[in-house]
Amino acid sequence: MPSFSYNDIELNYIIEGSGEPLVFVSGTFTKLQMWNYQIDFFREKMTIVAFDNRGVGKSSRPDFPYTMELFIEDLKQLLDYIGITEGIHLCGSSMGAMVSQKYALKYPKMIKTLILCAPGSYYPLKTSEQNLLTYNILKDLDLEQRVKFFFPLMYSREFKKRLETDREFFDEISKDMNFCAQLVDPPLYKDYINQNEAFKNFDMRDSIKDIIQPTLILSGSKDKMSIPGEIQSMNEEIPNSELEIIPGAGHAFNIEFPEETNRIIWKFVQEHLS
Repeated sequence: MPSFSYNDIELNYIIEGSGEPLVFVSGTFTKLQMWNYQIDFFREKMTIVAFDNRGVGKSSRPDFPYTMELFIEDLKQLLDYIGITEGIHLCGSSMGAMVSQKYALKYPKMIKTLILCAPGSYYPLKTSEQNLLTYNILKDLDLEQRVKFFFPLMYSREFKKRLETDREFFDEISKDMNFCAQLVDPPLYKDYINQNEAFKNFDMRDSIKDIIQPTLILSGSKDKMSIPGEIQSMNEEIPNSELEIIPGAGHAFNIEFPEETNRIIWKFVQEHLS
């Protein structure tokens, strides 16, 4: 895979396909492979860009607290480097949806549509502080235990049960998807702490009304990490937005229900292709 460097930061990325650009921004602690099902589907239809955020995978992991502004600047520098500066369909999941919202406001002329998967418009400080307690537990677990620790948060009960009882299925998911598979280039304890810092002051509730791009808000009906009523509020506040909820899906619905995720995203994007 190619990489790009700026200011002593190296970002691992892929660029595939042709046509209008669809840029994927990953969630917390997940590598670009979290989008494998989407990359496989969209590479025949569009130009696909995905990358490892700082702190995960093969990208640099500087040991200091990260901020949303740093994640935004990483994305801007990467897109400038590969020459994609307008007409972007920007798709982010979880933390990546946070980055995507802020990016669309900061660089509105670059973004054609916005696709927010499992998003939120703010992150309670209490939750960020609770994360630190969780990460303190993680450092005493081996890699496979660490992966399984996240199952209840990331997936529906049915998908979690299958992962726990079907070893072949677990291995299939694990080899590529880095929420299920932090077994390759796993985040270290310091990486958890540094990424968590970026959430502490995230609050878009007063500014999401200023997002001008056509926006798809996509959520799972069984997302345990979603703040109750939050996605509905986002749908009401973002002027040109539509909301789709995948029945039975958890937080990582793009892995759990890839066909339905791809269908919904493609339908939305097609409506806005030039």
